[in-house]
Amino acid sequence: MAVAAMLGTQMSCGNDNGSDWEEVTVVEPTKGVVTTLEETESGQFAIVDEQTVANKDSSRVIIKRLDGSVENLSLAQARGLVQPQDTTLHNTGVNQRHGGGMGHVLWWGAMGYMMGRNFGSPVQSNVYRNGVANMGTVDALRSTAVSRTVMRPVSGRSGFFRGSGRSSGAG
Repeated sequence: MAVAAMLGTQMSCGNDNGSDWEEVTVVEPTKGVVTTLEETESGQFAIVDEQTVANKDSSRVIIKRLDGSVENLSLAQARGLVQPQDTTLHNTGVNQRHGGGMGHVLWWGAMGYMMGRNFGSPVQSNVYRNGVANMGTVDALRSTAVSRTVMRPVSGRSGFFRGSGRSSGAG
């Protein structure tokens, strides 16, 4: 952890000579997922079904609302529902429940992997109506995922090291 913190410090003090970028390995699913959400009470949702589909572009979210209406969202539309507070762990180190809001439920189910959640981060059983994830879907996404190395701005960091190692003086 200390090495990561030192790297964060060294990489954040740049003057546009390339040190404001970092090389990271990302793992992306090649298959997709269709997630069905059900509104359990006004503004509260639970995952009722997840199915693997042949490719990432076929991913979508089906939302069954209390009033009987049904919405279909593309992966891009679903991404727009996830807010930063839906994706982070709080100071206690324990994921605080966000009341089953749609973004939180999507991020912590299998759809979260389609949105960029790390495969090392498990699904959270509390977002499922029956408290149990469809691990077949999760395993299919994980087993067919591919790794690649990309460059990203150091400011693109999130999670535990977000903002750490930054200095207000010259670097």
